[in-house]
Amino acid sequence: MNNVYLRSNHNIKNISLKLFISLLPLIIAGFYKNGIKLYQHNLVGIFGLLKPLLFSLLGFIIGVLVNIIYHYILRKDKDKFLNIVFNSFHPIYGIIIASVISINTNILLFSFITFIMFLISKFFKNTKFNVMAATALIIILIFYLTGNFSFSNVYEISTVLNLNTLDYLIGMGSGGINTSFVLFILISFLFLASQDYYKKSIALSSSIVFSSIMIIYSIINNQVGLVLENIFANGILFCFVFIATETLSSSYTKSGQIVFGTLVGGLTFLLFLIEPTLAALGAILIVSLLHLFIDYICLKKS
Repeated sequence: MNNVYLRSNHNIKNISLKLFISLLPLIIAGFYKNGIKLYQHNLVGIFGLLKPLLFSLLGFIIGVLVNIIYHYILRKDKDKFLNIVFNSFHPIYGIIIASVISINTNILLFSFITFIMFLISKFFKNTKFNVMAATALIIILIFYLTGNFSFSNVYEISTVLNLNTLDYLIGMGSGGINTSFVLFILISFLFLASQDYYKKSIALSSSIVFSSIMIIYSIINNQVGLVLENIFANGILFCFVFIATETLSSSYTKSGQIVFGTLVGGLTFLLFLIEPTLAALGAILIVSLLHLFIDYICLKKS
C-alpha cells in the first residue's frame, strides 16, 4: 500500500501495532460478551466460546496471506518476510472487519469474502474505496438476504433487555462482535487522537453530525427513549472511529476531513432510516468514492 500521506516517522508496521493496541480492549470485551458469557450460561460449546477470537484471528491471517500471495508469489518481491507481511494494512483491516460483523456470521462466508475482497483491492490500487466498509457490507448483506440476520447473540435473543446509558457504555447494546462497548471505543479514540497520523476530524465530525441529527429527529418524532439505542447500537460509532478514518480512502486536507466526516454522518442518518445495520458502512463506502473530489474542491477554495 502506498503510504504517501503518512508521516515520515511512521510506517505501516508501527501504525498497525497502535491500531491493534487500540482494538485490544474491544477484542477482549467482545470475547467476554459473545464467548465467555455464553459458555458460562451453557449456551455454547468450546467452538462458540472461541468463535469471537477466531474471527479476529482469521481476519488477521487472511490479510497476511493476501500480502504474501500478492508480493511473494505474483510480484515475486525479494523483500524481507516481515516487510511483506506488513506491506499493507490488510492484516489489521481483517481484524476490524471481524469486529463489525455479527457473531452469527458463518466463518467460511467471512473468510471467503474477506480473502476475495482483499485480493481485488490489491489489483485496483488506483481505485480508492474503503475496502473495510465494502467487505463488511457484502458479508452482512449476504447474511441479511439468506438468513434471519441479527447482531444479537443467543443470550441476548432469549432475554428482554431494558438498557440505560451505563449499559450501553459497558457493552450491553447490540452491534458487531467487538463494537458494542462504547466506553472502550471512546478510550480507543482518545488514544488514536493523540497520534498525528490519525484523522480525528473525520471521527469527530461524523459522530457529532449523526448524533445531533438523530437527537433532533427523535425529539420531533417523540422517540426520545430510542435516542441511546439509535446512536450507540449497530456499531455506528465504531465505524466512525476505525473505518471512516482509513488512510487512503478518506480526505487528507484539514477542511476536506471535516467535509468528509460531515457527509458520512449525514448520510449515515439517511441510510439509518432505511436499514440501521447497514447505515454507517454504506455511508462510509459511498463517501470514500468521493474523497479525491472533496479534497480537490477544498484545495481549490483555499
